[in-house]
Amino acid sequence: MIISIIIIFGCFLGVIILIITNKLSRAISSLLGAVITYLVLTFIEGKDFSIIVDLLFGSSSDGYVNLHSIIMIIGMMMIVQIAHEAGTFQFIAGKLIKLSGGNPIVLMITFCTVTVFISAILNNILTVIIIIPLTITVSRILNINPSPYILTQAILVNIGGTIFSISSIPNILIINSANIGFLEFFLNVGLISLIVFFFTVGFFIFLYKNELKVPEEGIKVLKEFNVWNVVQNKKLLYQSLISLVVLFVLLVIIPSFILSPDIIALTIALLLIIITRLNPKELFSKIDFELIFYLVGIFIIVGGLEITGVTSAIGSTILTLGGNNFYIQLIILLWISAYFSSCIDNIPITKVLIPVADVMSQSVSLTNRNKIFYSLAFGANWGDNLTPLGDNILVVNIAEENKRHISFKSFFKLGFITTNYQLVLISLYYTLIFYTQIGFIIIGIFVLVIVVIYLMYKFGSNKIKSLFNRFINKFREIIVR
Repeated sequence: MIISIIIIFGCFLGVIILIITNKLSRAISSLLGAVITYLVLTFIEGKDFSIIVDLLFGSSSDGYVNLHSIIMIIGMMMIVQIAHEAGTFQFIAGKLIKLSGGNPIVLMITFCTVTVFISAILNNILTVIIIIPLTITVSRILNINPSPYILTQAILVNIGGTIFSISSIPNILIINSANIGFLEFFLNVGLISLIVFFFTVGFFIFLYKNELKVPEEGIKVLKEFNVWNVVQNKKLLYQSLISLVVLFVLLVIIPSFILSPDIIALTIALLLIIITRLNPKELFSKIDFELIFYLVGIFIIVGGLEITGVTSAIGSTILTLGGNNFYIQLIILLWISAYFSSCIDNIPITKVLIPVADVMSQSVSLTNRNKIFYSLAFGANWGDNLTPLGDNILVVNIAEENKRHISFKSFFKLGFITTNYQLVLISLYYTLIFYTQIGFIIIGIFVLVIVVIYLMYKFGSNKIKSLFNRFINKFREIIVR
């Protein structure tokens, strides 16, 4: 067993290193790791071929969780690709930006809102591909610096990833494993994410308000900009919008024990293809099958870690560190998952930590059990922004292609500070749940400090005001520059 653990765990680390260093594609890397894992389980652990079927698709005992996840991802990919072809999301974004009227603060809020809305439906990469070029186009129309908008959008993409259960692949893996419903996820994770979003936007406005200026001539050009220019096919746009609305309604009103979310998504996708009369071959050629094969490999490798007891050991370690205090265990899982996903792709991290969460949930109530998975969803999604690695590299590359330089240093500073700020907010939220009095005391102290600082600034001497201004400007300069 020890030999198997060493080989499979080394295999997992090797796959991660190959992906980070771009030595091999992520699909080939994970499939190679999957083959090695299978050989170890077969020749060292004495398993037969049926183990591969269980690892690939799940078993009757876990409700075929992996198969449900793959079907859900494929269904959503098809719906999203059709909507993207129609220019649906570009149209919505353009309409909202026009409504801002060119007001710099409103424009910042609009850009942030559009980013979160689109990333709540699309994956991070597609969101970035849509929103960053659109932002640069609008910045050229208005003759403004796009950097503050691009940086804030890159941070907020992952906030959007926790709005709905279908907003990211980590979410899909979590809800299928924990059997959490669409509405339940939104009420416990999505609404909290929206609250954190408002606090994050407030922080961005404070940080960049001195740079948010729009010249009058730019506002005039924006008002004349025709949003319908981004729409490839009006009929297809309406069809894709209706299908998305129907999808969300069905996910909310149909319980998963009657019809699972993945079958709902796949059915809507197939009906949409039939109604729109699109060429299936062209559509399938644009589906990210590399991601599917990557997931297949990860399922097998992580399954190997689970069979050999590695994930149970990690879960037991977190329980020990938490000292049998469920609140502490939640906080540890939140921060560990965030910092791991900052340097490792959040899909394998989520897949590894799901069995860990299962171990942690064995001795708690159903309500608290689900909180473990909510904590994992927050950490695994948001940790992406701690470093300018992963999907965030695409943001920098797209900006460079459009001759808008975004330095890794500026992205790292903003992402690191903002993400830790968001994780602190979630930690405070859990404190309010489990230790309400302590939570309110912390909030009271924070508010009191803000009020005292404001009063000192408002009614203090010119010297005090000067010191405050210098401190605030220095703080902005450290993060922004």
